[in-house]
Amino acid sequence: MHHRRGGYVGGVSTSSDAPDPDVMEIFETVSEESLGCRVCGSLVARSGDFARVHWDWHEATNGA
Repeated sequence: MHHRRGGYVGGVSTSSDAPDPDVMEIFETVSEESLGCRVCGSLVARSGDFARVHWDWHEATNGA
């Protein structure tokens, strides 16, 4: 998995000596099956790797 290192992204330090951020910090529980993204408002399935993939999209250089 590729992570940007150095600086701050979404208020989370991404420097190489910082621990990996908690992916779940950007989500809130909407229902048993869904999470709501606090950054963009998208609904994301709680199952599988959907939350991690959505978080990675926000971290990508072309993400929002």
